[in-house]
Amino acid sequence: MATNELTDVFLHKMPTSLLLTVRQYDRTYVSVLAKECNCTYPHAVKTLWGMERLGLLTSEKVGRVKYVQLTDRGKLVADALYELVTNLGASDAPYRNDFDHVNQKINNVVRKVATIQKELEMMKSVDADEATRFNRRLGPYYRELNAIQFLLNSQPNSPLNAKAAMIARTLDSVKHEIKKKEKT
Repeated sequence: MATNELTDVFLHKMPTSLLLTVRQYDRTYVSVLAKECNCTYPHAVKTLWGMERLGLLTSEKVGRVKYVQLTDRGKLVADALYELVTNLGASDAPYRNDFDHVNQKINNVVRKVATIQKELEMMKSVDADEATRFNRRLGPYYRELNAIQFLLNSQPNSPLNAKAAMIARTLDSVKHEIKKKEKT
């Protein structure tokens, strides 16, 4: 029996992937988990809600963002699940702070923020509604940056720390530019 088939016999892919991804991030928001695990937001919410009822994680809504975090019991279960997946030889067990993965996340944020920045540069001024729209578009990238910085905390000498700092400066620069161009 192939490794992936063996894993499929014992584990449902989506709940396993979601729990192991929460384990990796420690505290993150549901939309990141849905994206990382390649599932829809509603499916992720429903699955995570079941885990919350089992006492494996807690959730907290801050504004429009819903954060989830493992409980002590959830950490034990996630660690045991990680060991099981590893012992079954599943090569796709989530390990989300490897260099290539974090670098790809950084490059995606850089590309998307650059698009917003170019759009803003083409405008001489923005009204209050446009400024709000630009700021809302930046919000997810601030949260993505926080997730990236969390992953890099365990790698203080990584060259990716400089790239993450560059993203933070760029985001702050775009936010400042929005304020400057906003008509009052």
